[in-house]
Parts: sequence; C-alpha cells; structure tokens
Amino acid sequence: MGTMRAILVIPVSTPHPKATVPVGALALLALWIVLPGSVPAASHRPESFVLPNGLRVITQNDPSSALVALQMWVEAGSAQEAPEEAGVAHVLEHVIFRGSSEPGNGKLASEVENLGGTINGYTAHDRTVYHMVLPAFQLQSGLRLLSQMMHLPSLGHAELRKEVQVVLEEWKQGQDNSRARVSRELFKTAYHRHPYGQPVIGTPENLSGITWEMVTRFYHRWYTAENMTLVVAGNATTDQVRKELAEHFASLPSGRAFTRGRLQQPLQTEPRITIVHAPVRQAHLMLGFPIPRASEPEGPGLDFLAFILGRGESSRLAQKVKIAEGHVNSISASTFTPKGPGLFLIQAQLEVEKTQEALKAILKEVFRLREAEVSPAELSRAHVNFVRTFVESRETVQGQASQIGRFQALFGDPNYEQTYLEAIRRVDVEKLKSLARTFFRTDRLSVSLLLPENSESPKPEEIAGLSRSLDGSPAPAAQRENGILKTTLPNGLKILIREDRRLPLFTVHAGVIGGLLLENETNNGIHNFIAAMLTQGNPRRSSAELVHEVEQLGGMLNGSAGNYTLSLTGTFPSQHVEKGLKIFLETLLHPIFPESELEKKRQEILARIKNRDERPRAQAFRLFYRTLLRHHPYRLHPAGEREAVLGFRREDLAAHYQALISPERMVLTVVGDVDGETLLKQLRSELSTLSPTPSSRSLPSAEAELSEQRVEKKTGKFKQAHLVLGYPGPAKGEADYFALKVLEVILSRIGGRLFVELRDRQGLAYSVGAFSLDDPFQGAFGILAATDPENIEKIKDGIVREIQRLREEECTEAELARAKNYLIGNYLIARQTNAAKAADLTANELVGFGPEFPERYREGIEKVSAGDILRVARQYLALDRYVLAIVGP
Repeated sequence: MGTMRAILVIPVSTPHPKATVPVGALALLALWIVLPGSVPAASHRPESFVLPNGLRVITQNDPSSALVALQMWVEAGSAQEAPEEAGVAHVLEHVIFRGSSEPGNGKLASEVENLGGTINGYTAHDRTVYHMVLPAFQLQSGLRLLSQMMHLPSLGHAELRKEVQVVLEEWKQGQDNSRARVSRELFKTAYHRHPYGQPVIGTPENLSGITWEMVTRFYHRWYTAENMTLVVAGNATTDQVRKELAEHFASLPSGRAFTRGRLQQPLQTEPRITIVHAPVRQAHLMLGFPIPRASEPEGPGLDFLAFILGRGESSRLAQKVKIAEGHVNSISASTFTPKGPGLFLIQAQLEVEKTQEALKAILKEVFRLREAEVSPAELSRAHVNFVRTFVESRETVQGQASQIGRFQALFGDPNYEQTYLEAIRRVDVEKLKSLARTFFRTDRLSVSLLLPENSESPKPEEIAGLSRSLDGSPAPAAQRENGILKTTLPNGLKILIREDRRLPLFTVHAGVIGGLLLENETNNGIHNFIAAMLTQGNPRRSSAELVHEVEQLGGMLNGSAGNYTLSLTGTFPSQHVEKGLKIFLETLLHPIFPESELEKKRQEILARIKNRDERPRAQAFRLFYRTLLRHHPYRLHPAGEREAVLGFRREDLAAHYQALISPERMVLTVVGDVDGETLLKQLRSELSTLSPTPSSRSLPSAEAELSEQRVEKKTGKFKQAHLVLGYPGPAKGEADYFALKVLEVILSRIGGRLFVELRDRQGLAYSVGAFSLDDPFQGAFGILAATDPENIEKIKDGIVREIQRLREEECTEAELARAKNYLIGNYLIARQTNAAKAADLTANELVGFGPEFPERYREGIEKVSAGDILRVARQYLALDRYVLAIVGP
C-alpha cells in the first residue's frame, strides 16, 4: 500500500536494484513505425462491458499465461478531497485493506496470499487502485475477495487511530526519501492553487484530524460502481469473468459519484524557485514546465519529447550534461500527464558545488530543442525505443492490466494503444521544435532544489536570471528437456536456450561466479566497477558508438554485479538475432575499459558511495550484515569503499575480468523468440574457440554460528527508525532452506503474524516483515521494522515474542497453506519476463542447481510441515542470541 505521485502514460522499465549499467535500446521492428497497426497486439484485444449497477469491466485474455491480474480502479484520489479532508483518500485505502477482516486483521489480504497471489494498492491524485495477481485457476476466489474489499468495513475510533498512526510512519519514511521530497517541493511550487500541489499522503496535521465520519463520507461519495473500473488480464476469458461478476459485484453501491469543482490552476507568468536545506549528502534538483492534461492533442508529442531529452543513457541530457560534461550523477526527463494540468519534469542528482553549472547546462539543452534540429537517426532511434516500452509492458499480466487501466482512466478507451502510437509516429522534427517553443519558457519554469544543511545555495533570483539569460569444435549433442535446449561446449562453456514465441523479443544472459563473494577489503567494489565498464566500448566500437548501434537495433545491454555473480544481459528484437548476438558477444568477450570512460564511472561510483547514507533502510540492512558476518565478504558493501575505488586502475579491472570469464566457468542463456537449433549453431561457431584459463580462486566458508547477542546502532538525521533483528541461516538449496522460507511468509506479508500483531493491532510500524538471504553460499534470516524512534523497544520486544511463539507452538494448517501457496505463486510471478527467466536459469546452472530447480523448489516448499516450522524455529531462531541493528535519529 502506498501513494503515487504520478501515473505516466508510457510504462518504462525500472533497472534491477543491482549494479546495472544500461547501454540503451533501439530498432524494434522498424515496420512498427511505418505501420503502427502492425505493432504486435496481445493475443486478444481488450473487451469491455458494463454491469447493471454501472461497474465497467475490461478483460484482456492472454491464454499463454498461467496467471491472472485483477485491478480495481476507483476514480477517486487526493484531488477529490476537500481541504479539510487532506490525506483521507490514502487513509481510506489503508482502511479498505485493514477492514477486510474480523476484527480488522487483514483476513482478505491473507486469503489472497493463501491462494498463491499478491495484493496491494496505491493512492494517486486522481484515483486509487487495488491490484492482485493470482494463479489463473484462482480467478473465482480472487474476484470474490476483491468484491468483498470494496465494501467499507466497520472500524471504531481506536482502530482508525491505529491505521492513521501507520500512515504517519509512512509519511516519516517519505521524509527520509530525498528524491520523493524534491518532487513534493516541485509540485507544491508549480501547483499554487490546484490540489495536485498537495501531498497525496497528507500532512501530520491533516492526518491527526481525520475522523471516521470523514472516511465514511468520502467512501460513500466516491466508491460507487459507476466510479469504478475492474480490469482482468491474463488467462481468463470474458465469458468466465461475466459468469462470476453478477454474484460478487452486484452489491456494490450504485449511483453516480459525487462531483467536486476544482480550483483552476492560474496561468504562470514568472519563474518559481524553492530551495530547501535538509540532511542530505548531494543536491537533488527538479525542474518543471506546465503542459496540458493527457487527453489534449499535445500529449503524445510531449511524451516523445521527454523521451528524446532525458530517457536513457543516449538521451540528450544524459549524453551532454552527465557523460560529456560530468555536471550530474544522474538525470532524466518525464511527463506528469494526469486528468488535469500536467508537468514536463527534469530531475537530477548532483554534487552541491556543481549546482550552478548543472542548471546552466540543463537549461541550455532544454532551450536548444526550440531551434536545434533532431537528426533523422535520433528521431528514428527514439521512435523505436518508445514503441518498445509498450511491448515490454505486456510481458507480465499485471503490466497488461496497468496499461489498460491507464488508457481507460486517461482517455476513456482501453484500446487506445494504436491511436496513441499513431500520434507518436506523426511526431516529426518540426512538431518537436514547436512543442519546445510553446512550453519551454522561463516565465513558466518551476524549480525545486534540495541541498545539504549548512551548504551555500544560489538565490532564487539568480536561478531565474540564469534561465532568462539562456532563454535567447563438434560439440556434444544438445539435449532438450522441459522446453530447454542445453549443451556444453568442448571448452566447458554451458549454453541454455528456451524458446518463447509470445513476443518478438529475446534476452541473452551470460554469467560467471563473481560479485561480492570473491571480494575482500582490498578489492571491495571491483565487480561493481567492472559491471559499470563492460558496456563502455570494445575494440570495434567506442562507448558512444556502442550505444548508437545497440539502439539502432532496438536493443539494450546491462552489466550487473550481484552477491555471487557477474553478468551481462542483452535484450533485442528477434528480427535482429544475429546482429544483436554479435554485439553482445563482442561486449562480453572484448571490453577495453577505456581510460576516458573509467574516470567518469569512477566519479559516479564515488558519488553513490558518498551519498548512500541517505537511505536509512539500506543502512539498516548493511549494518545488520556487517554485524552478523565477521569474516564473510557479504559483510562488505557491493559498491566498495572510497579508498579501494580510487585505487582501481584500468589494468586491474581488465586482468580481474579476464581471469573470471574463462569458458569453463561461464553459462550463457537465451530466452525468447528464437529458433533454438539455429541459434545454437551460431553460438558454437562464436564460442568454441575460446580457451580455458587456470584459476586460483577459492570460495569463502559460510558463517553459520552465532554464540552471543550482538547489538549495533547508527544515528542520522532521520524521522524514522529502522530495526533489523536476525540470525545466520541455511543457504539456498540446503535441506532447511525451504522450511525457513515458509516460516518467513508465516511472519510476513499483509496476512502474516508480524503485520497483524505489530502493525494492525498495535499500530507500531508502517512496514514490518521477515526476510531471508536467498543465496547458495551464505544464509541469513531476519526481521525488519520501520517505526517511530520511541517505539524501538516495543517493536523489538514484539518481534521476540513472535519468535518465542514460533518456538513454542506449531503454526496452523491455514498459515502453512497460505505461506506455501504464496511462495509457489510468487515464484512464477517473479519469473514472467525473458530477462528474469534467463537470469534465473543462468544462476541456477552456475551453482549446480540446474534448470530443474524450479520444480525442486516447488516440491521442497510443498513438503514443509508444521513440525518442520517448529523445528527450524527452535534450531535457528534463538531468543538470547541474535544480531540487532538499529538505524535512526
């Protein structure tokens, strides 16, 4: 559950939270640009119908999936609140989840997890969305549970106050998020009178005044059937959905939703600048220009303009302001395109001393778009990459449902995709310049700047003045088993190919054992550095040339360093299998680690090291692992420390990498729309000549014993405290691993014991749950809670009581079933995309689990008994020997 500042029209993929380095992406079927109607559609177009009570239902049948996504879009968010109701829409979302119980302990949410699914929700400015993903055969049960959720529960004042307290903790968490904070300041600055200027979550003052009467009134005004849209995407036909709906959704309140007039956003006639000092380590900058709402004809062109200006490493802002001039650590552009007035946004993170030059460089690039020609190659590259985002969004059932819901909410048409893409196709050079001239003006500029405390800052009038001044060998036969073509080349390199014809894309993933596992204090961070440099050039292509060529194909490359792997991933349109694979292999086998790019990446890494203390949750995890593990390298930070990073030379990176990627230590996996046999011939030709190299590496031993209680605390200028209490545990794949995974879910999620007791009943924490280190070389188990600093002892004591309960009595069969179904269902949910499948296959092969591990996982989870849970709780979760890490004010 949470808040959402903006819902973008175009879904854009998010980098995996490992050390990933995107190189870009391009020419995803150029035919799509010539003939937008030929964009590969889902197997069935969305179908719509309306129930007698007014509920609109949209279905998208995808028979290739084993899952179904259910989303209820309620057209009511923070913008529908009266001034005295600020925050009530988000509180109501919490109440809907909390109230699905007797008496308010998350029973419905628990039932979803019991079915093997996930459930959550978010509140935005114009809507609130409740969403779940389930195995498809659970459609009937999922619809029943979702319909029950839509009825307002009965909560007394005391229960409501507990939920408000949880929201207050969520508010504190947001205050510690620098990027979210600079965004809130920008919206408050840009929207003077419009409700979009108010935080979706509300403020502590507003929240403290929310009453049950206010919640009830808001519900009855807005939660009517006519004001809701149910989206069902996945392996479910319209007839199946119709059959279930009459029974489950007929009792929804009918009638039209309440209407509320909004204050109009006055025309902005001068720049608006807000500068805030906060306990941050780097500067956070956000610029905004007013633009029309999503449904206006300028919308698609502005979305495309943002793509060219600041989406990805090949964008103008990234290439000029970040890479060429080094003014910022990161930068992006996007559009906030809601039902009401929108914003064109540019966001950057940078060192404080570079603020003035960064602002100048950003504004120069923005204003340059009003006159400078966009080259045909740049326009073509942006076109294809833009279209690619639509294809990627359909890789998951929840992605399909979200796209349909957005189109319905913003344009009133769930089939709006083709219309939208046709508008994008028509955007040419002159249209882009016209849009830039219309909307990029100093008198419409809003700026928010978040700076470290006690740092010098430019004056608002200086920023305004700056903007005004710039405004003018034979291999053994391959085996095919369970849909996977697998072989090992004579040099030891293993190849796995899984054909998946659903979408015209394929992913290739190559990995070796590496990462943090093979590091020590001396070379800590070297794998992260290597991952950042893998895509920075090879003997045939410079960094810029590689970016350009990859994007001309509509592809992208990422180097990654994880706990125990170093890998390279590439995704390309299937029409470019041969070319894409050739570029991928050149990048994998012959990186040159150029000095010019090395120093740029070094500075980016040093900036992240300097600023990582801004995130208290991440600090709590690092403090926990550093305290738990005395000798194992997982006690170190993946990015390394400043001194080590400063000492890495080009020769160090190159030598270390070449020692790692010997073929007998490598696995290469391809998943997607390919011909396996044909592809295997190409791979054999390219890779069989590689020669093995000796290695003297040794893997560290796991730390599995804890003989005492270890407590470490770290303070900072945070609003909220984060606590981690945990233990060493079995590594992934060991006998007790599966039982401890089930135990983790019994404690966690919305229906888990920790959530019910510590959040729901006592209101002590916004987030609380168990976690485990899913790693084949070192295991760990812990519990994380985010709470008010005054509640640290209460939270800690509550966690210990729940551990004691696990050690003293068996869990119920219902808890056991819920946890098993959740784990098995979510294992599938997490592995829907080609990239996820390829990474999973590669990692399992590297550590000896093999392609059959998913089945072993399912069987291992299903075999866990209540007696197993009791046994592992007693064996691993001691009451007097644990690690306690606390980060807070």
